[in-house]
Amino acid sequence: MLRNTLGIEIEECKWNESIPEGERVGMLFQTTSLLDSLTVAGNVCMALENCPSARTGNGGMTEQQKRTNIKRLLETVGLDYIRDGSKRVAELSGGMARRASLALQLAQHKHVIVLDEPFAGLDYGTAVGVAKELERIRRERGTALLLISHEPEIVGIVMGRATSLAQSNGSNKNCANGDKSLDSIVTLQRRKVDDDAPKDKISGKLQHPSVFGKDAHHRFITKLLDYFLFSLPLILLTFLAAGLAISMLSSDILRRVDVTDTVLSVVQREIKPLIQMFTGEEDVNPMYTMMINMKVRGMLNTTIPPAKATLYALGMAKLFVLEIGPLITALLLSGRIGGSYSGEVATMQATAQNKLLLTLGISPVMWTFAPSLLASWIASPLLTLAGTLLALEIGAHVGPQYGIGDVEGYRQEVWEAVFVPLRIRGVVSWTENEGWEHGGRTLMESVYSYLDLRCTFSETYGDALIELATHPVCFHLIKSIVFMTISMGVAEVAARRKADLTPRGVPKVITTSVVGGSLMVIFADWGFSQLLLKRH
Repeated sequence: MLRNTLGIEIEECKWNESIPEGERVGMLFQTTSLLDSLTVAGNVCMALENCPSARTGNGGMTEQQKRTNIKRLLETVGLDYIRDGSKRVAELSGGMARRASLALQLAQHKHVIVLDEPFAGLDYGTAVGVAKELERIRRERGTALLLISHEPEIVGIVMGRATSLAQSNGSNKNCANGDKSLDSIVTLQRRKVDDDAPKDKISGKLQHPSVFGKDAHHRFITKLLDYFLFSLPLILLTFLAAGLAISMLSSDILRRVDVTDTVLSVVQREIKPLIQMFTGEEDVNPMYTMMINMKVRGMLNTTIPPAKATLYALGMAKLFVLEIGPLITALLLSGRIGGSYSGEVATMQATAQNKLLLTLGISPVMWTFAPSLLASWIASPLLTLAGTLLALEIGAHVGPQYGIGDVEGYRQEVWEAVFVPLRIRGVVSWTENEGWEHGGRTLMESVYSYLDLRCTFSETYGDALIELATHPVCFHLIKSIVFMTISMGVAEVAARRKADLTPRGVPKVITTSVVGGSLMVIFADWGFSQLLLKRH
């Protein structure tokens, strides 16, 4: 298009290498192009911090310098630093949002700014105000503007031909007078004092607009609190129901299992020939049979209840720690966190916020995915641990109600099932020798012995890695992190798959993310089960 209409050969156009890439081309989108997670001041601050020439020294700008620059940029486009800087995107009118978007481009000292219908949807007075600011930027800074518009009269103001346009329309005196009145209305009045600005009630100092959310650690903290606090009730209620159902079912089954009659019949069948052989009598004395039955029954009553209690505790521990605990959490969080994240990114995709980040020299993936993934890595294991502990504690109180063990014994069995000894030579050596120079060994011999990471049953380090990875505690943690990574990865791909996503497609993205993430988690759980079988 440029070659055919303007005669510009793209191959011959090269940027001066002294101009940083982040200051070359900016974009003022037709739709409102602001990050809705930040205030107006936060948006401008974020753009300012990512401008190469706006940074002073290695440490960057001071907070005071940032506030001064933000105030200057907002006032340049006709916005008030205190009143408008603290507003969110939803609180802005079309003209204010367009002006704020322009401030982002000004903050980065762009040499070329592409403006896609910058006056669409604006009333005439607001459009004239924006046009005058563009004309001043073009004139004072020498910024090149590639302007696409269906408003030739307003474009004339940008090109500095406002006077000639007014004269060409002089046949309509009312319009000419109207233009003059509009010119006086849109003249920018910069704030000289901040006497009427909001101040802190305690210190009396000026309250600056919040810029929270512009830094990665801000977004990480926000996501972590969101993922953990809002997911915790869902996780606890689910594990409460699962713990009750599984513990009651297991306890009822174990209570119904009675092997006494079966064992007695086997004893009578096997012992009777022995008694006949030793006594030489054809008929066994009923007294012998009764005494043997009483002895066997007493032995069974002594050994079977503890065995049931141990089996019950081991089953609950293995089931929730190694199997369904991480799986239940992952499936719930695939919808809660994965769906939430994909919806957020898809909305940013549909509202050109990701394109805005690109024009400001910021990676959209690093802006959203990196802090969200890190927050999910912390939230998911904590939520899985909280749910698993609740389910196991419920099992401690349900079992005794069915006559299966006692609370303290159950807890001890669960502890031993979860914290099993590692079959690593260094760990075994430390446990057996209890010190660095025990058993007459030198310090160096002890060091070499304790640093041996091979398994006691193998010479390969691969088996040692499997031994560590499948230890109940490590296995529990690894599964939680891997499952969450899968859910977030699927959500990321689903949300960014379509570059020109429309708001109508956001629900489909969320559904794809949740269903796809859940299926991938189930498949990964099967893989972990195979790994666990290999260990045993």
